[in-house]
Amino acid sequence: MTIRRVDTKPVSVRPATTETQPKNTAKAANAPLQTKDGFGPAARTTDLARAEKTLTQAPAAPGRLALQSPEAQKAVQTSLTHLNPLKGAQTLMAQQPAFAAANVEKDALGMTHVRLDRVHEGVKVFGEQVITHLDKDGKVTSVTGEQSVVPEGLGKELPKLNTQSAIDIARKEFGAKPDKQPHAERVIYQDKAGEYHSAYRVQMSQIEGQDRPRKMNYLVDANTGKIFESYNEIGGFYGSNKGLPKAGVAAGQISATNTTKAEIADNSTVTSKVKVDQDGTIESLKLDLDIAHTFKGDLKVTLTSPSGKSAVVHNRTGGGTDDVKGTFDLSDFAGESAKGEWTLTVEDKAKRDTGSLNGWGISITPKEVPPEPGSKADDTSLYSGKVALDTKQQADGTYTLEDSTRGKGVNTYDAMNKSTASGKTQLTDDNNVWGEATDGQRTKAGVDAHYGAAMTYDFLKDVLGRDSIDGAGEALNSFVHVRTNYVNAFWDGTKMSYGDGDGKTSGPLTALDIAGHEIAHGLTERTAGLIYRNESGGLNEAFSDIMGAGVEWYASTKNPAVKFNWTVGETAWTPTNGNSEDGLRYMDDPKRDNYSIDNYKDYPKQTEVHGSSGIANNAFYLLANGGTNRTSQIEVKDGIGMDKGLKIYYRALAHYMTPNTTFAQARTATVQAATDLYGADSAEVAKVKESWTAVGVN
Repeated sequence: MTIRRVDTKPVSVRPATTETQPKNTAKAANAPLQTKDGFGPAARTTDLARAEKTLTQAPAAPGRLALQSPEAQKAVQTSLTHLNPLKGAQTLMAQQPAFAAANVEKDALGMTHVRLDRVHEGVKVFGEQVITHLDKDGKVTSVTGEQSVVPEGLGKELPKLNTQSAIDIARKEFGAKPDKQPHAERVIYQDKAGEYHSAYRVQMSQIEGQDRPRKMNYLVDANTGKIFESYNEIGGFYGSNKGLPKAGVAAGQISATNTTKAEIADNSTVTSKVKVDQDGTIESLKLDLDIAHTFKGDLKVTLTSPSGKSAVVHNRTGGGTDDVKGTFDLSDFAGESAKGEWTLTVEDKAKRDTGSLNGWGISITPKEVPPEPGSKADDTSLYSGKVALDTKQQADGTYTLEDSTRGKGVNTYDAMNKSTASGKTQLTDDNNVWGEATDGQRTKAGVDAHYGAAMTYDFLKDVLGRDSIDGAGEALNSFVHVRTNYVNAFWDGTKMSYGDGDGKTSGPLTALDIAGHEIAHGLTERTAGLIYRNESGGLNEAFSDIMGAGVEWYASTKNPAVKFNWTVGETAWTPTNGNSEDGLRYMDDPKRDNYSIDNYKDYPKQTEVHGSSGIANNAFYLLANGGTNRTSQIEVKDGIGMDKGLKIYYRALAHYMTPNTTFAQARTATVQAATDLYGADSAEVAKVKESWTAVGVN
C-alpha cells in the first residue's frame, strides 16, 4: 500500500513489482461507474451533467454516500479518469472496468474517499483495492493502494474446474455439513510468492451449535483444485491467552502498573512513573511494591501523586533485612484526584549495597458518585452500574429493548438458549426499570448488551463522527442467551451473539469493551475489510481491541461506575477468582498473557491473529498514553490522549487501509491520517511515528 500526494500532475497507481502498468488497466481504467455487486449499464454524459448540477446545489453531509447518487458518481468518474488519464471516459463506455466502486465516503474535513476493488478482464482481484482521496473541490490529491501486474489473459481464460467442483473441494476440507448454502465466486488470486492464479473464493459457514463458529474462506486454484489458503472470518471472544497473571485488584477499582525493571545503583536515585487516565476521588489507595535490594536500611521510598503530594512508604528501616516487597496502605492520598501521573522515587542513601526496582503498581478505590438528581439512569446492569436504556413501549403497556433514537435502531433480543441467534423474541419489562431485583434473570444480560451497543453507537457518532458501522445508520442487533453455558461472543457479519458464560471461566460476555470489540469487527468489514489472516488479520483484531477500549473509555466519561483500563474483557472474565484484572489481552503490556507479542521482531514466532494483535495494540497504547515497550525498551513520552489517538486510528482504518494492509502499511496509514487531522509537522504525527518505532514497525 502506498499513499502519494498529488500536486498538479495526475499520478496513476504504481505497481508493486514493476514500473509498467498492466495492459488491461491502460485500456479500461476510465470505464463508467460500476457497483461492487455487478456490472451495470454505462453512465451517460447526461448523468454526469445532472451530477454536476446537483453537487452545486446541495453537497452531501459527511458520511457514506449512496453509490448511485450524483455526488458519488461524479467522485468515482473523477477517480477513474485520474487513475488513467490516457483516454477519456466517453471513449471507453463499452469496455470492462479496471475497477469496481465499493463505496464512497465524505469526511468532516470535506474530503471524499473512493474505495475501488481491482478488476482484471472482468474478474475481481482478491483483496486488492485502490482508494482515491479528493479534496473539497473534488480534485484527486492522493492515491492509496498498489497493483502488481496481472498476466494478460488470466481473467479471460476458461477455468478447468467449474464453480461446483470448487465448492466440493472446499466442502471436503471443511469436514462438516455447512448450515448455509456455500457460495463461490471466480477471482484472481496472488499467492505468497507474488504469482497470480485463476481461482475460486468459496465461503462456507457453520455457526449453529458451535463453540467456535466458522465462516470459512477457501481460495481454490481454478485449474488444479489446490487450496492456496483458508481462513475463518469469525474471531469470537473465547480467548487465546495461555495462562493468567497473578496480580490483580478488587472489582470497581482503578489500577496502574509499571513492570519496567530499573537498576538501583549505589548512592543513586531511581524514579518510575505510571499514568492513570480515569478520574475519580480517592477513598483509599494501596501500593504494590517489588524492590530487590541487599540492604533495605539504605533505602527511602516515596510515592508522589499528580498534585504533588507525597507519602513516604519506607525510610531506611529494617536492620539486617533486605528486600522491600508487599502491599502498603496509603491513606494519606484520600480525597486526592486519581487522574494523572504518579511517581515512585527510590533513593539509595548509603554506600556498598545495590538492587533493582522490579515493578510496582497502585490500586485505587474511588468514592462512589451518586447519579445526578433527575437522571434517568435507573436500569441496573451487571458490569456498568446504573445506566439509562432507550426502549419501546408495546401496545400491552410492556417495554422492550428496542431503541429507535440511534440510527436505524439498536435492538436486543433473547436467543432462548438456542444453538444459533435468530428471530425476534423480545425481552420485556413491566415498568421500564430494567435489572431490578424482582426482574427475571433473563433480562439482566440484556441490559448490558443493549447498553454496550448504545454506547458503541454513541462512541462512533460523538468521537469518530460516524453514523453506525456503515456510516449510514446501520441497525445494531444483539442476541443474548445464545446456547447454554456458552463462553463466547461474536459478530457474524450482521448481528451480535452473546453467551452467558459458564460462571467460572466467564460470566455473560456482555461487557462494554467486548461489545465494542465485536461490533468493531463490523466497522472493519464496512471499511478496510482487513482479511482475517496474516498481518491484516492481526490488525483486524487490534482495531477491535482499540475500538473496544474506546467504547469503555467513552462510557467512563459519561458513567462513573464504568472503569476504563487497558485490559480486554476483564469485567466478564474469570468472575470467581477474585481478580477483576484478569483479561484476555493487555494492551499496555501484551506479553503479560504469556501468549501475545508486543514487537514486530517476534512476528515470525507468533502469527495467530489474536497473538499478533499485541503489536498494534501496544502501538496505540503508547500513542495515547505514553510508556515503554517491554521488548524494545523504547519509551514514548507524553501520549496524545484517547480522543486524538482514536480519531487517527479510525481515519486510517476507514480511509487509508485496504484488505491486505500490513503492519508497516498501517504505520503509513496512521501517519497520513494524523497529517490530515493535525498537520505534517505536528506533535501528533511525531508521536504516531515514535509509537510504531517502539513496537518495531518502521
